Amino acid sequence: MRLGVILLCLVSSFSARSQGNLQFNQVKIIQNTDPAQTVPAGKVWKIESVFTAGDQDVYGVQTSGTNLTLFAACSVPSFYYQYSGRYLAINAIPISFGIHSAGEQMTNLPIWVPAGSTICTCTNSALCAKGYSAIEFNIVP
Repeated sequence: MRLGVILLCLVSSFSARSQGNLQFNQVKIIQNTDPAQTVPAGKVWKIESVFTAGDQDVYGVQTSGTNLTLFAACSVPSFYYQYSGRYLAINAIPISFGIHSAGEQMTNLPIWVPAGSTICTCTNSALCAKGYSAIEFNIVP
């Protein structure tokens, strides 16, 4: 009986399948003057850093003014309340990587981005990330 259970465990462990392994491919540095980037099929990106707008590391909150359409190439809708700073749009969702003046990090890095996702930097120089760095991995079965 014990031998049967042990054999069953061994056979089931051999038939288990993973989702794939990651294999380093390249490091990418994308600037805000580059077009929107799409993560290729069979790849995943790990965004390691988002470059600051100028020499600021801490940003205030902009609570008044007109609606701004950032990331126009990515069809991100206008929004009224904004944190100034290092914005990216991932799949048309604006994400702030800046640090609020009260000290909170808006979005922690690194962030993993799956295949098929589109990443844009914004177009407004006052609120725009100057770029970002990402590590590209191949998904190996």
